[in-house]
Amino acid sequence: MAIQQDSKPALPPRPIVTNDSGFSGCAKTPPSWLTALVHHNEGDKKHVHEFFLSKYFTNGPETVLICKKCHKRFILTTSISTTTDDSISQINVEHGMCVVNNENYLHHLHTTISTKSNIASQCCYCSFTVNVVIHEPYIDNQIFDDLQKTRHIPTYSSIARKTNGVDNEPLINLFDTFEMFSKIVDNLIKFDGTENQKSRININSKVFTQKIVFDSASKAFFDKLGYELADDQFFDPPSLTKDDIIKLQHVLEEIDMKTMEISEKASKDYNKLYELYEKPYKKLESILGTKYEQKQHRTSSPFDPTNATRSPSLSCTTLGCVSDMDDKILEWAYTKAIEESPEKIPEYLQSIFEVSKERNSESLQQLVAVQKSLGNYSKDDVMEAYKTMNANPNVSDQQLIDAYVYYQNDGTSAITKYRDALSIIGKYRRSELISNFFSAGGSNEVDMTDYFSDMPVGLDNIGNTCYLNSLLQYYFTIRNLREAVLSADTSSVNGLDNNWESFTSGGRKVSKSEVERAKKFLSLLRNLFIELMHTSQKSIAPDTDLAYLALVNAKNDDEYKETTKSPMDTSTNSDMVMDDSSPGPSAPATASAMNFSDSSSSPAEVEEVLMSGVSPNCADQESLFRSTNGQYQTENETSNSHSLKGKEKEDNFSTAKPYGPELPDDSLTTTKEDKIKTASSMLFGKQQDVTECMDNVMFQLQAALKVTIPDQNGEQQNIVESLFYGQTRQFLNYKDNTGEPVQNIKEEQFNHLIVVVSEGRDLYDGLDVCFDTSTVEFDGTQAQRDVTLTRIPPILQIQVQRVQFDRSTSNVYKSNAYLRLEPAIYLDRYLDKNRLPLQERRKRAHEMKQQIELLQTELGDLTQDKVNIRVLIANR
Repeated sequence: MAIQQDSKPALPPRPIVTNDSGFSGCAKTPPSWLTALVHHNEGDKKHVHEFFLSKYFTNGPETVLICKKCHKRFILTTSISTTTDDSISQINVEHGMCVVNNENYLHHLHTTISTKSNIASQCCYCSFTVNVVIHEPYIDNQIFDDLQKTRHIPTYSSIARKTNGVDNEPLINLFDTFEMFSKIVDNLIKFDGTENQKSRININSKVFTQKIVFDSASKAFFDKLGYELADDQFFDPPSLTKDDIIKLQHVLEEIDMKTMEISEKASKDYNKLYELYEKPYKKLESILGTKYEQKQHRTSSPFDPTNATRSPSLSCTTLGCVSDMDDKILEWAYTKAIEESPEKIPEYLQSIFEVSKERNSESLQQLVAVQKSLGNYSKDDVMEAYKTMNANPNVSDQQLIDAYVYYQNDGTSAITKYRDALSIIGKYRRSELISNFFSAGGSNEVDMTDYFSDMPVGLDNIGNTCYLNSLLQYYFTIRNLREAVLSADTSSVNGLDNNWESFTSGGRKVSKSEVERAKKFLSLLRNLFIELMHTSQKSIAPDTDLAYLALVNAKNDDEYKETTKSPMDTSTNSDMVMDDSSPGPSAPATASAMNFSDSSSSPAEVEEVLMSGVSPNCADQESLFRSTNGQYQTENETSNSHSLKGKEKEDNFSTAKPYGPELPDDSLTTTKEDKIKTASSMLFGKQQDVTECMDNVMFQLQAALKVTIPDQNGEQQNIVESLFYGQTRQFLNYKDNTGEPVQNIKEEQFNHLIVVVSEGRDLYDGLDVCFDTSTVEFDGTQAQRDVTLTRIPPILQIQVQRVQFDRSTSNVYKSNAYLRLEPAIYLDRYLDKNRLPLQERRKRAHEMKQQIELLQTELGDLTQDKVNIRVLIANR
C-alpha cells in the first residue's frame, strides 16, 4: 500500500537542527568552538579566517586576533564566575582547564549570543565564559582592491612578459605603494600629530609619483586617515588623539595583512612580515583549553582548526567535537548532548553511529547498540520506518495512522514491524495525534469508533468496479451537487404526476420512463449520501440497484432482454466487450467531451480504436465541430438572428442522435432477479470504464434534478450543467470554390477533456492537442481548425486516456506513462480572449512541436535498426 501525499496544508516545520560549522546546535568543546570561530562569517563573503595575534596589543587582558583575509579584529576575553571556588577559578584562567569536568577537563561551551559583531559562550560545568567582540577594518577592503586594479604585482609571469617585450601592466608596483603607506602612517604616529613639514605630503614629488601616484584609490586611503588635500598639491596631516594613535596602529596591521596575502603571488620574497606576526593557537590553548586526547596521539602541536589534517567532520561537529578526538570524548559528548537536549536524540545518535562506522570503533558501536536497546533511534531508523510504512516523509500523521490501520485490518503477520515504525515516526515528529492513537490502544482489539468518527467512510467494491466507488465518492465530495441530491424531491419515484411535461436534456427529448428511471437512481444515490454522512461503520456497500443503474444504460438493458430469449445465453461470457460505437450517453448531439487524437494517428486508426470498444472517445474529430445539420455559423450569421434558418437548425437539433440511454417503456418491470443477473454480467463479464459510467450517471442526474440556477447570462440551467459544463468556440478557416477565404465559427458545450498520455509528455502537451491548430478535411478541401475556451466550468474534469492503438502491430494497448498533475493548472493560453494576442506564439510553438515529433520519430527508427546508424555515420 503506497501512501500518497494528500492535498492538506503542509505540516508545521519540525524542530530539526541542521548540521553546520557555526555556533548553532549542540554545546561545543573548545576545539569545536574555535573551529566555529574561524568559520564565522555572518553576512559576509564566506571564507576561513586566518588569524594572527596583534603585535601592538599583547599585554592587556584581551587577546586581539586579526584575520589576514578580511582584516577584521576579534577581541577575545575570558572570565570565571565569582561564585566559583577561588582555587578552581585560578586554575581555569591560567591553564584553560575545566577541573569540574573530571572526565576530560574540557569545557562544554553553550553559545548564548552569535551575531555579526558579538559571540558569547559559557561552560555548563564551571561557568567559565568567553566573549568575542568583532570590529570591522578601518581601511575598507574595497580601497585595497581598487589600489590593486591600477598597480601591478611582480610575478614570474609578468617578468617573462616584460622580457619578451609584452608588458601592458601598470608601472606602479603595489608592494612599493604599501611600503610607502606604512612609512607614512608610522611617521604620522611618531610625530604624534605635531606640526612638522615632513608629515606634509607632496603629491607631485618624485617618490610619490613613482611609488604611490595620485588617483581615486590613493586619495580614498588618505581620506580614511584624515588627511586633507590643500592647493591641489599637498596632503595635510590630521591632528591626532590617543584613540587616533590606536587607530593608526590598526591601519599598519591591516597594510601588513594585505601585503602578506598578496605576497603569496609575488616573484620576490615579501614574506618577512610573517616573522613579525605569531599564530594565536598556542596562546588560545592555555586560554580556552583546546588541548585534548587524540584518537591516535598524532601530534602535540596546538590545535589549529585551519590545519587540513584536522578538517572538521560533520558528524563530530554535530556532537560539538572535532574529527581526531578520542572515542571516550565522543561518548562523553553524546551522553552530555542527549542529557541536555533529549528531543534531538535521533540527530545525535545518527552522528555517533556514522563516526562508529568511519572509525570501525567497537566501543562506539557498543554505545549505539545500548542506546537502541533503550528505545532510542537514529535518523536512519526514522527513514527506515518511513520505508516500512511505504510512505514519504511529507505525508500527514493521519495518513500514517490510516496506513497502519490498513495493515492491521489486512491481518498481516508483520504488524509489530508496522507498529514499531509508526511509533518511531510519531516520536520523531513529536506527534500528539500518533501518541494519542497508541494511548487508545492502536490495535484490532480496541474500539476504534471514536477514532473513525471524523474520518471519511469508505465504499466496499462490488465486483471489479472500483472506479464506480471512486466516482460515487467524487460526486459526494462536491458540495453543491451533494446538497442538490440531498434536497431533491424523490417522492414520485414510482409514477410521475399527470402534469409532467417532456423536456430536453443532452440535445434530445427525455421520455417519462427515462425520468422515472433517473429518479430511481437519484433516490438510491440520496440514500447512499445520507448513509455516508451518518453511518458508524468504516465502510458501506452501495445498493446493487444503484450500481446497476449507474453501470447499465438503456441500450445494454434492452440488449440483455433480447439475448435472454436466444437459445445461447451470453450473460456469463467473460470475453464480451462493450461496443462503444453504439448510441449512448457518450455520444451527445452537442459534444460533451473534447478529445482530439494525436496527430500521429490517422482518422482510420482512431476509428479502429473506437470500434474496438475500449476507448471512450466521444466522437471523431469532425463531430466535435460539425453542427447537427452539417452546417456552420459563418461570420455574417449573428447570434441574435431569429430567421427561419435558425428554426430549421432547432428542429434538426431536436431530432439528432439521442444523448443518454433510451429506455423501453416496460423497462421498470424488469424483475429483481433479472437486474442482479444483468448487473452481474456488467460487473464481472464486461469491460467498462469510468467514462461510460460517468456519462450514464451525469445523464440521469440531469434528467432527475429539476433544480435550476441562473447562469452568467441570466438563463436557467441545470445544476449539473452549471458545475461541469464549459463552452468552446471553434474556428474553421478554408477557401471556398472561388478561392475566397471563409471562416466558420461554432460554439459547443463540453463536460470533460480527454488527454492522451505517452512517455515524455506532460498534462499541457495533452491539452495542447485539444486546443492547438489542426488540419481537417472539409467539403473536399483542407481546412484549418482552431479551438478556444469561452467559458471554463467551475469543476474541470480531465479524463486520462491510456488505451491507445499501436500502428506497427495493429493492436490496442494500455499506456502506463506517468502523467504529473500540478496543484494548479493554467488555462489562460487557451482562452478565446487570448487567441489573437498569442496567435504568433502558438504558431511557433506548434511548428516546434512538429519538428520535435519528426526528430523523435527519426530517433526511434535509428535506435531500432543499428545498421541505419552505421549508414548515417558513414554518409556523414
